[in-house]
Amino acid sequence: MKTIRFSTTAVALALLVAATATAALAAAPKKVAFAAKYSGNATTKIDGNTATISATGTGTASQIGSGSIAGLGTGDTSQQPCIPFTGTGKMTGSGGTITFKVLSPSTGCGDEGGHNFTITSKLAVVNATGKLAKAKGTLRMTGTYSHDDGSFSVKVSGTLTK
Repeated sequence: MKTIRFSTTAVALALLVAATATAALAAAPKKVAFAAKYSGNATTKIDGNTATISATGTGTASQIGSGSIAGLGTGDTSQQPCIPFTGTGKMTGSGGTITFKVLSPSTGCGDEGGHNFTITSKLAVVNATGKLAKAKGTLRMTGTYSHDDGSFSVKVSGTLTK
């Protein structure tokens, strides 16, 4: 019968290599695709060149499920036809919540009469819970808003990193 001998140094080195490889795999960021559709109502109050915006809606999002979107912001109405806006908001579903900040340059571009607007925006994820806990990244939001009846419809998409 043969006897196999291990040196303490060889065993320690093997354990160190295994631990380093495991830590490297665990630390690798995971990319998560995100897509959502929401519709609802928004109100705008104009005071001088400032529009105060409040929006709430319902819909569904991958990763967090059916739920709602809500946001508050301000826009500069002195810039026409595309009004820049910023603000904050959150998307909430049964699978978690995403809190976001609206980044510049986000715009609502209106038609000649100021009735219908095309929304283009980037949303920085500030906090995420549930299935997307600790996820970060920037999402793109596009959609439409009717100043006449207050209705909006948006799509939100992008890739987050966990």
